[in-house]
Parts: sequence; C-alpha cells; structure tokens
Amino acid sequence: MQYKLSFSLAILTGLGVLMNAPSTRADIYDATVICTVRGIQSGQLALRPEPNGSPFAGLNNGNVVRAVGGTLDANGTVWEDVIVIDGPNSQVEGRRGYVNGNYLSCKWYDEQGNLIRED
Repeated sequence: MQYKLSFSLAILTGLGVLMNAPSTRADIYDATVICTVRGIQSGQLALRPEPNGSPFAGLNNGNVVRAVGGTLDANGTVWEDVIVIDGPNSQVEGRRGYVNGNYLSCKWYDEQGNLIRED
C-alpha cells in the first residue's frame, strides 16, 4: 500500500498568512501596495468585512485602495484586505474590508516611494 504525503507551506508574517496560494497583492509586505478599482461592468465592487461576507459598502471604477493583506478562499478567489483611500464618498474613505482581487490594478512602492512592481 502506498501513501501519498502532502505538505502545506505557510508563510506567516506580521500582516497575514498565505497557504499555497497564488500571490495576493500585498504579498510583498515591506512595500506599499496602492490599487485602483477597474473592470466593473455594472454596479459596484463590494467591500466586505470578511472574504465573501455581506457587503457594507461599494466601490466604483477609479476608486483607490491600499492593499494590506489577502487570502484565498476555497473556490480559488483571491480576496484583498484593503483600506479605502479614495472612495465614492467620504463615509467610505478610511474603511477597511475585503474585495475581490480580480477587480484591482495595483502598483508596489518601496520605502522611498519608487515603483518596484505593477500589474
């Protein structure tokens, strides 16, 4: 009888845990990750208290967030943990929550403000 062993690789940082997942945008934790909402065809991008949770606010194309972490759900969706920098109104700005990472275009900056990566 053969047994198949599988190992999980966990990367633990001060801001989150990633388990065998495609990279979330905040995977470079010593960088500042600024993202713009894009690709929404109708409605808004839901801002949620937890991945796939009930939305408490919505973001529009062009709104800006800072990614501070992320996670992968059982369906393979990357959920970015974000803080709203420039939202649709002042009541949303500064709020923190999760958004579907498929609707973000991001840039990574080092401590000196130099662009080091973008998608």
